[in-house]
Amino acid sequence: MVEDKNNLADLTRANIEVAYNQMKQNFEMMLNQMKQNSEVTSNLMKQNFEMVATMTKNFNLMNGTFNKEVNITIDKVRNEMMASAEKVRNEMMASAEKVRNEMMASAEKVKDSFKT
Repeated sequence: MVEDKNNLADLTRANIEVAYNQMKQNFEMMLNQMKQNSEVTSNLMKQNFEMVATMTKNFNLMNGTFNKEVNITIDKVRNEMMASAEKVRNEMMASAEKVRNEMMASAEKVKDSFKT
């Protein structure tokens, strides 16, 4: 009877360890996906800003309204938008890392709660 209880306890501990490791793996995959999404979003934003700046410059050139001041203003706005996209990307990465750390700590607490 005691041996059955020990076997059941060992099996339970093994199952908890497997579940814990699976949770950690899922958190890592989620973090990687969040980071990849942040990177893609940032890159798309930057591409769009570049395209808008180029199209605006070309439009102004075709309409004869293109001058040095307009060019400088367009470049300044584009640079500000690029910096904003990079800031958003960095914030999203930091947020993803924070969520991962919190979830890992939570998983560790759940695992520890089953220890006897």
